[in-house]
Amino acid sequence: MKIWKTTLLTGILFTAVISAIFYTSCTQDACNNVNCLNGGSCGNGICHCPTGYEGPQCQTLSTTRYIGGYAGFTSCNNTQQVIDSAFITAGDAINTVNIVLNSIKPKVLQGYINNNASTYSIIVTNNDSTLNGSTFYERLFTITLQSDNSLSIHEYEENIFNTVSGPDTIINKCTFIGQKFN
Repeated sequence: MKIWKTTLLTGILFTAVISAIFYTSCTQDACNNVNCLNGGSCGNGICHCPTGYEGPQCQTLSTTRYIGGYAGFTSCNNTQQVIDSAFITAGDAINTVNIVLNSIKPKVLQGYINNNASTYSIIVTNNDSTLNGSTFYERLFTITLQSDNSLSIHEYEENIFNTVSGPDTIINKCTFIGQKFN
């Protein structure tokens, strides 16, 4: 009787182990048929792209959506709009671009792409001031892209050291809104 119980218990354990092996071997890896490019890695069947790439297989440079010319208008301090244009080209590094806004030529802005689930924007790294040599003024740019064809560039010039009205007083605000034409 004791041998019978031991044999039955051994049989049940053996069957459980074999069943577990077959069950796990039949479970398909979600990343088996996923090919992530440009150094992307797969997790749960979805490619996770490295900085500078996007798309279902990390096949597209993030800068691609921005490259081209934009025709539109610029308005400063809520004045009348002036015809203007902007041109964006690829930068030297993988996730960077150069921005030429005709109204501030010959200055070329450099920036890097900042993408998240809802916003495509460029962070400009070379802020300055139109007041040359001033340590009190700073010009900041915020650049966003909507629907891959509508570009907005907001330029803020601030007095960063103002004893009368306090720091960060905006003394000039210009906005360019343009549509991609190529």
